[in-house]
Amino acid sequence: MSSATPNAGSGGEEGATWLYHRAMEAHGSRPDLRLALIGAGWITQSHLAALDRLGRTELVGVASARIESAEATARPRGVPAYDDVRRLLDDTRPDVAYVCVPPSAAVAICEQLVERGIPFLTEKPLAATDAAGPARVAAAILERGLVVAVGYHLRALEAMTEVRQVLAQNPARLVTARWLNDTPAPAWWQREAGGGGQVVEQATHFYDLARWLVGEAEVVGAVSVREEPVVPPGADVVDATAALLRFETGAIGSFANTRRLASAVVEFELASAELITTVRRAGEGPGSFEVSLADGGSVRTVPTGRDPYEVQAEAFLDAVESGDPGRVFSSYADALKTDRLTRAVVAATGRPG
Repeated sequence: MSSATPNAGSGGEEGATWLYHRAMEAHGSRPDLRLALIGAGWITQSHLAALDRLGRTELVGVASARIESAEATARPRGVPAYDDVRRLLDDTRPDVAYVCVPPSAAVAICEQLVERGIPFLTEKPLAATDAAGPARVAAAILERGLVVAVGYHLRALEAMTEVRQVLAQNPARLVTARWLNDTPAPAWWQREAGGGGQVVEQATHFYDLARWLVGEAEVVGAVSVREEPVVPPGADVVDATAALLRFETGAIGSFANTRRLASAVVEFELASAELITTVRRAGEGPGSFEVSLADGGSVRTVPTGRDPYEVQAEAFLDAVESGDPGRVFSSYADALKTDRLTRAVVAATGRPG
């Protein structure tokens, strides 16, 4: 009898299980860190695939508000599923955790992890409409000296090391960013109370890149629009937002986003003296971005390279094992600054997100 070996890039439970066990074989029978996964939506698969390739963690349990979702991820890996985070943490005693839940649920879960002293990586944004919650979590993390990372994975693109070196010598004077796309399917995303709106939940990646590559900024002005009746029915987030920023370096920035475009344009540009640096989506995967540098005479494009989710995970695990919170790409305290910037944009529009 012969059996087919699933391709490492194949989807579904079979491919995920094969990749997981191959990682276990390659790195010994028991990885170092016991991992709890909180949340079981689509983004968790990118995180789990990256962690599988690293082979440094052992998944010990999955929790989701919907037990069916938790079971769909937990069952192929032979670990228990939970619909209660506290039970997951009590039963499994993890060394680290990943938090991939709707933004409206993130603060309460992060507070539980900080209370227990469990290092964790949480997806962005830090909250939906709760502006005070992330500040409270950040203060508790600082008090405990806990290793915590936030999933601004574009910081982990391979080309970013070179980009930061180039910008140190030739600073950006103009930032233009466009996140033009259709409306994501999850019901929580379509409601401000669930996700905070597109600026807070999605375009936040570009506001974060701007802070990281150019410097802190203030909002000069912003405007948003929403057609009635709202599309799709039941949604309440705005259709589009445009904002103008002034950076502490003297640079200026324009940011535009919409959720009503069938053909996606997801692009971030920095204009320096005789140089344009562009970060753009280059594929369907959430980590598929390329970087190009154009100096007026030639254009050099750097492909995605190593999966930024894997690079991000590696930095987080290194930080945990060394006990050095500064080794992560985005700390919770730094992500809080991006959180405040996006909320300032929404506030400047004079209407909810």
